[in-house]
Amino acid sequence: MGRWGELARQGRAETGDERPPSMEAFLESNHQLFTVIGIFGALSVYLMKFRQSTATRTGAVGAVLLLFLLASFVAVKNSYRCTERARRHGDYLLLFGFAVFMYAFVTLVVSVVLVILSGYAQGAESVLGSSFVYALVFVYVPFVFRADILREFSGGTPATSGIRYAPHLAAVALAGWYGTQWLRGSPPTLELDSAAYSIGISLSLVANHFLITAGLVAVLWVAERVLTRGRQ
Repeated sequence: MGRWGELARQGRAETGDERPPSMEAFLESNHQLFTVIGIFGALSVYLMKFRQSTATRTGAVGAVLLLFLLASFVAVKNSYRCTERARRHGDYLLLFGFAVFMYAFVTLVVSVVLVILSGYAQGAESVLGSSFVYALVFVYVPFVFRADILREFSGGTPATSGIRYAPHLAAVALAGWYGTQWLRGSPPTLELDSAAYSIGISLSLVANHFLITAGLVAVLWVAERVLTRGRQ
C-alpha cells in the first residue's frame, strides 16, 4: 500500500480509534441536526421579512439567529471530529468530504455572525444577557443554598441553626432592603432591554447576597464560640 498506507496503519494501531463513518452514515447520524439547522434558517428568513413589513423588534430574529449559530457550531464540531478520524486512518477521500462539510458550516457560521452584527446585534445581545442571568442564577442558587459546609451546623443552638439558614436570612434581608427603598419612593430603574444592565444588576444581587451570607455566618459563628466558652 505504500508509505502512506503504512503510516495510516500505524496511526490506527497507536490510537485505537474507530474508523471514520462513510458519508452516508455521517448524513444519517446527523440528519436531525441538519433538519434543525434548516428549520432555524427558514424561520430566521421568515422573521427578517416579517420585521421589514412591520415594526417588530429585533429580539426574535436575534434569538433565532443565535440558535442557528449554535446548531451550526455543533455541525462544525461533528464534521471536524470525522475529519480527524479520517486523517488518522488515512481515508483521504473521506477526509475531503468531511472537510467540505466542515468549511461549509464554518462559512454559514461566519455569515450568520455578520448578519447579527449588521442589523440584529441588539436582539442577540438581549438574548445573551438573559441567558447569562439565567445561567448565573442556576449555578449560584444551588451552590449557596445547598452548600455542604453549612449543613454541618444544622441543629444544636439557635446560632448554629442560623448559620445553616444564613442564605435564606440573607435573601430576606436583601428583599427587605429593596422593599424599603421602594416604599421610600426611590424604586430602582429597570432597563430590561439592556443586556449590560441585566447582567450588572444580577451580578450586584449575587454579590450582595453572598456578602450578607458570609457576614451572617461570621457573626453567628463568633456568637456560637462565645456562648460555648461561656458555658464552659
